[in-house]
Amino acid sequence: MKWKREIENKILIRLSNDLVDIFSSTGIKPIHLTFTSLLLALASSFIYYFSKDIIYLYFVAGIFFLLSGFLDALDGALARRKNMESRSGAFLDSTLDKIGESAIFIGIIASGVVTPLWGSLALSSSILISYARSRAESLGVDLRGVGLMERAERIILISVASFLEPFFKGVINLAMILLTILSLVTLIHRIFYVNKALSHRLS
Repeated sequence: MKWKREIENKILIRLSNDLVDIFSSTGIKPIHLTFTSLLLALASSFIYYFSKDIIYLYFVAGIFFLLSGFLDALDGALARRKNMESRSGAFLDSTLDKIGESAIFIGIIASGVVTPLWGSLALSSSILISYARSRAESLGVDLRGVGLMERAERIILISVASFLEPFFKGVINLAMILLTILSLVTLIHRIFYVNKALSHRLS
């Protein structure tokens, strides 16, 4: 789905250009944004957990999650602007992303707003999608834009559901069910995509 990737890149560029310009003219480095993104994700996780007692905190947790995802996208753009891209930076960024995302899912599950089954399935399917991309890239197959439920879509879905949860109880649980289904569809899509790409190389 190259068209989806192109649309996402255009939106990101439009939203981030001015911020990247500001950051690149200061001493702020990509690693600073990477760790700030992680801290926001961990803060979001804690807020989700305490939202079980104060339901309107789900709204705040969703905002923190969105900000975390946005900064995660900015660190790569800043690295490219400052010509500071490196394999170690890419590895650290990817690893911290998974730590933050896992923490948020755990916070949501612990808050009791989703059933343990669907929360666990959503978490595991999200990790599997990311693993499939990492493994494919190690084999020389680019999976960016392949599938319906990439990281950006997961962040948006959960955040929007978090905004609605205080007003419509059960929305986050429904979002987790939808996320799980679409994530599994994405995983299957990626498996076939990679298999086809590798088969063509052998033929």
